Amino acid sequence: MMQWLAAFAGAALVAGPLLAIAGARRAPVRPPRPSRRRLLRIPPIPAVSALGAFALTLWVTSWPVAAAGAAVGAVVLPRMLTSRETARSIERLEALEAWTRHLADVLGGSAGIEEALQSSADKPPQAISAEVRALARRLAFRTPTEHALRAFADDLNDPTGDVIAAALILASRARGRGIREVLQGLARTVAKDVAARREIDAERSTHRTTARWVIGALLGYTAFALLNRTYVAPFGTLSGQLVLAIVISLYAGAFAWLYRLARPPKGHRFLNPSGDPS
Repeated sequence: MMQWLAAFAGAALVAGPLLAIAGARRAPVRPPRPSRRRLLRIPPIPAVSALGAFALTLWVTSWPVAAAGAAVGAVVLPRMLTSRETARSIERLEALEAWTRHLADVLGGSAGIEEALQSSADKPPQAISAEVRALARRLAFRTPTEHALRAFADDLNDPTGDVIAAALILASRARGRGIREVLQGLARTVAKDVAARREIDAERSTHRTTARWVIGALLGYTAFALLNRTYVAPFGTLSGQLVLAIVISLYAGAFAWLYRLARPPKGHRFLNPSGDPS
């Protein structure tokens, strides 16, 4: 009974800081629609990884706290040690730049703003194709241009998207006068932002490298512990499990700190989700 009490205490100490970080993240604007064709779903990969890490660690060490820490680490650490989120953000910025340049070229002719926005959905950049096509659908269903553009900015959920949407909103009120030059200037600004973000991400990669070295050291210590069970035998007691929970919590806090250092700061939007200016 006391062993399982230690397990629950360790799991709470390990998961607490990570859940707080996850809860602070902004929820997606539109939740994914459930599939009606599949009644039986395959468990997601993170859940399978967590269960596998928990079962394997518990079988090898018989330490519930270590098993709980391994389960949380199997889900969180791969995301912390990669730059996928930053790369996706840069890819979306590049797509916004290409889309803005395309709009500027189309508006250089005789096309109106609504017509140019709808035509841009024929072959939009892959990274923002869903948002651009949703904008075109709204316009096709006679949604007012300003409302459609505000919804487009909400879908993008990015400060740069707000700037582009705001410029298009102002141009729709002025019936497109001078919008081509404005969009060309915005595209150049976004291109500079992309270059700056790539440079910053290259510098921030050192923090991810540090985290990888720390994890390598932990894996080395774990291998040593498995080969020297007498040395780590005190961790098998109730007090040892509580100490192990504290140690794992400290490591979790250190990894969370390194993760924050490696992440670019989230910009502030000025078109809020309700559609009214902030």
